[in-house]
Amino acid sequence: MPTSANELSTSVIRMLRMLHATRARAPRVHPAVEASHHSVLVAVRDQPSRVGDIAERNLSDASTVSRQVSHLTSLGLLAKVPDPDDGRAQLVALTDEGVALLDELVERREAWFADMLADWSDDDLTTFVGYVNRFCDAVAADERHRHR
Repeated sequence: MPTSANELSTSVIRMLRMLHATRARAPRVHPAVEASHHSVLVAVRDQPSRVGDIAERNLSDASTVSRQVSHLTSLGLLAKVPDPDDGRAQLVALTDEGVALLDELVERREAWFADMLADWSDDDLTTFVGYVNRFCDAVAADERHRHR
């Protein structure tokens, strides 16, 4: 493995450990909503979606997402709505309470990151975001390729 790939591998593993360590300090806006639920809420922010589509976007399995949707529905944050393209199917949509919770979560997360990275320049943040997105796209493409 080339040195740069080795350094990246080590840095990504370190980053994952740091993110896991900070999970307890991450903003919480509801006692029954875990960090693992956030990606489901975000996945339906712009439009209602099928559970399978949410799972695919989140690189998760449909049974896990289905359990998360059931939990979030029981909390009144999500609702199942008819699929206008297929009357037999249901879509998952944010409720008004879900929108408010997600808005608060985003606001708190942005403040948390702004505070944590206050000494970073705008250029540093822009560059970092670009590389993180590029890395995530590469990981997602690799994951999709492996499941073909």
